[in-house]
Amino acid sequence: MLRLGTMKATLSPSDIFEIRKTSVISSNDYEYALDLYAPIIGIKRLSVYFALIAEKGGQQMPVSGFLSKYNLPCGEMSGALSYLEAVGLVKSYRKILGNSYMYLFSVMAPLTPDQFFKNEVLFGALRSFLGINGCRRIAGKYVPASSIDESFEDISERFVDVLNIDLSKASILQSPDASARVSGKLQLGFDNNVFMSTLIGINPFIKPGFITKGELERIGRIAALYNYEESAMASFVVDTYKPTNVIGRRIDFDRLNDIAQKNAKYEYLHKEDTKPSSSEIHGSAPTAKVIRMMDNKTTVEFLTILQRGNKPAPADLDLASLLTSEMGVPQNVVNALFFYVICIKEDTPSKAYMTKLGAALVRAEITNALDALNYLGGQFSKSNKKHGGKKQPEKPVVEEKPATEEAVEETEEEDISEEEFEALMKNRSRK
Repeated sequence: MLRLGTMKATLSPSDIFEIRKTSVISSNDYEYALDLYAPIIGIKRLSVYFALIAEKGGQQMPVSGFLSKYNLPCGEMSGALSYLEAVGLVKSYRKILGNSYMYLFSVMAPLTPDQFFKNEVLFGALRSFLGINGCRRIAGKYVPASSIDESFEDISERFVDVLNIDLSKASILQSPDASARVSGKLQLGFDNNVFMSTLIGINPFIKPGFITKGELERIGRIAALYNYEESAMASFVVDTYKPTNVIGRRIDFDRLNDIAQKNAKYEYLHKEDTKPSSSEIHGSAPTAKVIRMMDNKTTVEFLTILQRGNKPAPADLDLASLLTSEMGVPQNVVNALFFYVICIKEDTPSKAYMTKLGAALVRAEITNALDALNYLGGQFSKSNKKHGGKKQPEKPVVEEKPATEEAVEETEEEDISEEEFEALMKNRSRK
């Protein structure tokens, strides 16, 4: 799930900001941003990026003036900045200025389609929303023209034949400065030093200079995509490292991607996410116990419970890996999603349906099982009304308040029994 930074809590209309345009933005960049970034962060948040580009850089202005000009609530601006920072379109800086803050918003160009589709994290995020066919349709817009058939003769004029300029009189030693194209880098939370020390510890013949900066960045993106620990990535890289190849081509990234994908279901290899919020639900009722179970169990453990103690189906494990590793759905929310589809809707969890609901939960910033179930129930109700379905909409799951704090402690430690779980499933089936 996309993590909102501190900007959301602190940006105020009374603050001052300045825009620094660190790259020339061309007309093509607007199209790149709409095609490649809007499906990930949403068109409304991207519009804040376009508004920042439209303002004159290098001048201080009040946040209130920007908000008033674009009829933009302060909360929407700060939320949009968090997403723009996450995908590398904006970098934000601030310092204390009296009783308020002074912000610098560094605006960067979007990646070109070629750069974007080579970036595993951004491409993976786009694919999670549009699917591979949707990505291919976008990529198809930017396929260069085929080479000229050799039967054609090149009759183009040469520079020196048309422009009679004495270049010896023109100084080329002091060329004017011009803005280079600068694109933002994603903050992936991958520690290269920890990775390299672990890698060398596994294989002492590998030296720091044997892994290039570009390879480290690519390894970091794969780790971020699947949320792997640095030590896990080191063990994968060792298996794909080819010491006889030239430096820069010693890692088989196709095989590394394959290994990363196949091991995505092993939870012990993953980093601990920022702890998701727990559902504020108490009491000893079976429903309350199941919701607490969703918040406290890994997805593999929860699927095993849904399978009555049997091993989860490989397709379900792959789907859980896709939801958590590529789409960023918290595990407790994934648990609620599986429970909703399997136990409440009594349906088979298909990839298309689950990823659609998963994307909606990510956009809604749902972080606990109770909110997920209430959100899905509300979405299901709307869907039934729209399509004229006869099935009654699901009732929201309500919070059960405890009588005392002692009661909370006792019930939260108590797991649901097999009989209670079976009874809950039967009651759900009759609704």
